[in-house]
Amino acid sequence: MRPPFIHRQLSSRAIAIAALTAGAMSAQAQEAPTPLAPVQVIGEKMGRSEQDSVTAVSVFTAQEIADKDRKTVLDLVAEVPNVTIGEFGGVANIRGSNGAGPGFSSLAWKGATRARTATVIDGVSQVWTGGNLLSNDLWDVEQMEVLRGPQSTMQGRSAIGGAIVLKTKDPSFKQEGAVRLGLQQANGQLLGQAAGVVSGPLSDSLAYRLSADVTRGDHWIDYVDNNTRTGMDYSSDPNKVVRNDIKAKLLWAPKSNPELISRLDLQHKSQKGPYLNQVNVGDDDDYRASMDKVNHRIGDTTMNAVIWNTTYQFDANRSVDVLLSASELDARFTHNDTNGSGVPRTNTNTYFNANSKQDSLGFETRLNLNSATSGLKSMVGISHFEDDLTVLARTYIGAIRYSGDTKTVATALFGEVDYPLSERWALIAGGRIERESQDRTITNGVLTQSREATKTYVLPRLAVRYTLDPQTVFGLDVRKGYNPAGFAMDTDASKVSTYEVEYVTAVEASVKQRFNGGKGHWSINLFNNAFKDYQVRNGTLISNVDEATIRGIEFELGTDLGSATHVYANASLQTSKVDAFAANRTYVGNKLPYAAPRTFGAGVTYKLMPELTLGANAKYVASYYVDISNAAGTIAGQKAQAGDYTLVDISASYAIDTRTRVRAYVNNLFDEYVVNTYFQGTLSQDVLAPRTVGLQLDYRF
Repeated sequence: MRPPFIHRQLSSRAIAIAALTAGAMSAQAQEAPTPLAPVQVIGEKMGRSEQDSVTAVSVFTAQEIADKDRKTVLDLVAEVPNVTIGEFGGVANIRGSNGAGPGFSSLAWKGATRARTATVIDGVSQVWTGGNLLSNDLWDVEQMEVLRGPQSTMQGRSAIGGAIVLKTKDPSFKQEGAVRLGLQQANGQLLGQAAGVVSGPLSDSLAYRLSADVTRGDHWIDYVDNNTRTGMDYSSDPNKVVRNDIKAKLLWAPKSNPELISRLDLQHKSQKGPYLNQVNVGDDDDYRASMDKVNHRIGDTTMNAVIWNTTYQFDANRSVDVLLSASELDARFTHNDTNGSGVPRTNTNTYFNANSKQDSLGFETRLNLNSATSGLKSMVGISHFEDDLTVLARTYIGAIRYSGDTKTVATALFGEVDYPLSERWALIAGGRIERESQDRTITNGVLTQSREATKTYVLPRLAVRYTLDPQTVFGLDVRKGYNPAGFAMDTDASKVSTYEVEYVTAVEASVKQRFNGGKGHWSINLFNNAFKDYQVRNGTLISNVDEATIRGIEFELGTDLGSATHVYANASLQTSKVDAFAANRTYVGNKLPYAAPRTFGAGVTYKLMPELTLGANAKYVASYYVDISNAAGTIAGQKAQAGDYTLVDISASYAIDTRTRVRAYVNNLFDEYVVNTYFQGTLSQDVLAPRTVGLQLDYRF
């Protein structure tokens, strides 16, 4: 059993990291820093600098991403304060708001639910499939942002809890390229990465960029197929991992018309293999997933997209941005089921294949009006989105378990004004009016349910910013977010539940300051999120918590100390509460799922010599409940809470020459066994990766 103080502060391992940070600060304090260039927040769509934004946002630049050994977006997001990675297959939970929304796995398919955390790549929101069936990689990314709190006014759908926004690198008019080779080992399993990019001019007005990132190897979970039934073993090698992320881009910047820039992106992603990190309950530290206890789910998903971004600068004060997108997602998995008590079912209907196909079309145009003389910034935009989702699940013998079709059309008018009231005060006002129509049908062959609904959502935002001096900014922000209504079906029991629109009103106060000649920054954010009709999974159906509240405080600090050292630290404290729940009054007063009351993080990178850089970081996440009942499951060994862990990572990077760099790393240095989700009534639990040792070679040309 852990000593009690771990519930009140960082463990001794994390304190060691903090001590290392303090030592590096002392050693480098005498060196003069070099100021950083301002960073713009892409996710706000206002051309606003990070310093002027009153949104709680953590920004990772291309260099910061390159300096880390994180392979996927979720790996990097885990470093952000008040963010945890949990729920079915892994999803980012921001500020205690369950990022998966009320649906997970097939419940998301049967309920057509929306996520609460949006992932937006090059302006296009990624489709939520109820699990991590398609990972987002970090290769060739220009910038990544994590915006905490509701982002519905700018991002629209699936952003009531926050948004993860990525911009990939543009084609360049200078010939360049890079190659990465990587190999890592976890729990005795090897996973390899090969990535490359090449970019350059095709003419004086046209440039290209080709990038590819492929991953091959074995998942670190030990999948045990101990099913003895003849003819039912169709997942004989479930731990094989195959991931591909390929992009082709063209950038047109005509010399004869320098005001015009247009980029065409073609994207292809595919992923085969396990997409869940589920293991046996009670089998701590061996990372086994035996089929008599865990549902083996093997995914096979592809996504193809075409994205066209165009910007035209009319003059110094006016510009227009146009985004067109089309995508098709084919997400499927094979499910080898048990009966939840450890005995494989004899009914072949419990073994099935599920498939979700989603075709999407999107359009967005924004007119930007800025005045250099008055400091006024404004934007008004129109977006239109059409989506056709078809789901189908068939049993092993071919019978339909459930099928359905959901057609969604959404049109929105949105915008914002950043108006300087005086030299120090500024008013930010805006919002979104979105009209959404949904036509949906689902059946299990016995019961068929249909629904046609249209609703208009009004989502205002009002904020003030006070600039005390060029380094210090105060903010007060009020905004509203939403997730739409719908219905879900328990296809096994032929039951239907209707869930209402979920709203949140967020109030946030902030202060941020730059120091150390512009190389350092710190910020404090206080927030109160008041939810109405918070959507939750309630058994096999979806219910609305009438009223719920999440409030807390977050702190971030980061600075370069001289030319050799960078340090950061962050912390969050929050509380959540079910205030009213007519569907189940016994849950009033409970905590919301995945609302970790505390997180702490700290890290340091130190350039020991010009060629060699050392790094270490740690993050602590306190215990949190994983379901609205706040109760343990019915299976022995399953607890009411997950979390309560500290992860420590270390790395070393050596520059062989100006083009070649080799990096070695150890993630989860102390091999802590981390349970981040329990699944009530089953013998499975979701875990984070064990100690992972890796080597990575980068070459640029």
